[in-house]
Amino acid sequence: MSLPLPRRAFTLIELLIVVAIIAILAAIAVPNFLEAQTRARVSRAQSDMRTMATGLESYRVDHNAYPKGNAFGLGVYFPAASGGVGPVAGRVLERLSTPIAYLSASLLADPFQPRERTGVINPSDGSIQGPFNLPADQLEAAQYYKYYAGDPDAPGQFGLLALVDRPETTARTWWIVNSVGPDQIYPNMGGLFRTDATSAAIANHVYDPTNGTISFGSIFRMGGTTTAGDRYGGPFVSQISQFQN
Repeated sequence: MSLPLPRRAFTLIELLIVVAIIAILAAIAVPNFLEAQTRARVSRAQSDMRTMATGLESYRVDHNAYPKGNAFGLGVYFPAASGGVGPVAGRVLERLSTPIAYLSASLLADPFQPRERTGVINPSDGSIQGPFNLPADQLEAAQYYKYYAGDPDAPGQFGLLALVDRPETTARTWWIVNSVGPDQIYPNMGGLFRTDATSAAIANHVYDPTNGTISFGSIFRMGGTTTAGDRYGGPFVSQISQFQN
């Protein structure tokens, strides 16, 4: 007659050790996974901007100018309730897909959806007021990449900006596209476009992964002729090209 085998089970100490090991592995793996997601979104934003650059350059070949922008830097209309331009005049990047398809889809969604906007940016050091939450009526319009166009002969308060509601801006010789970046903060570009904006202030608002995968700053790309001189926007357009990938 055989004797029953003794029952074996994990002791409480063994279970606690296993749980501790799992917790340590999770603490290491989860941040790495989130950083990998962020890096993938940065790569997607840069790829989208290169695609948009191709469409913008093709548009210029046919029209001898880039599409005009609006004062808010939005690729779609800005709701009239917020004091923006109308739904027709403000549809900027849509021109890249209709009536001629320079791009199959021009209103590309930013992989980093904006949740906040800076207040006034100090042109000396890049410090900001805020940030402030975006109003609900701006969230939909702000979800796409931002777009600015420049005309070195444009007069008035905005200087270099070529705007849809200003018929006198005709040349449109440069463009800027930007993603809000991992911080999800939409920059108020007024301070960075000022003629007294410093290199330090501009650099502080450009996303740099060496400062941390999830760090402050937006992702920019520009193209065209940047003969900005000392006009409004001059320091920005003359420096930003060195930061793009």
